[in-house]
Amino acid sequence: MQTSVFQIWWIRAAAFLVAAMASASAAWWALTLSNTAPWQPSVSALPAPQLDVSVLAQALGAGAAPVSAAPASASAPPLAIQLLGVVAGTGGKGHALLLVGDAAPKTYKVGSKLGDGLVLQSVGPRSAQVGAEMKGPTRQTLELPPIGKP
Repeated sequence: MQTSVFQIWWIRAAAFLVAAMASASAAWWALTLSNTAPWQPSVSALPAPQLDVSVLAQALGAGAAPVSAAPASASAPPLAIQLLGVVAGTGGKGHALLLVGDAAPKTYKVGSKLGDGLVLQSVGPRSAQVGAEMKGPTRQTLELPPIGKP
């Protein structure tokens, strides 16, 4: 059986191309892995953005409406607390964004102490109840202002 010259050269050319591609790949990986220069980021680090508390409070539903208080006990005047936002769960559980006194706004979980012996008792869809004890009578009910139409 005779083989033609074309069949032999086709096989030789294919073998040469496969060998050339394999050696090119090996050379590329060798050069890539032998590079000892440390990686340098191309973008400089940006400073952290500043948080504007008033914008956050407005986004959570705060407004210029005053805090409404439930009938308080005659023993002590209510502490200056403003409700800025609420994340209410089922059964009065959740978190409230409160402005207590002159301090910066802070999130409080139901059951957390607010100061002056007050505890966040429960939260509702647009309200929060504050009292001296978790299961005691409510000293103050804080409500978010009604949502205005733009």
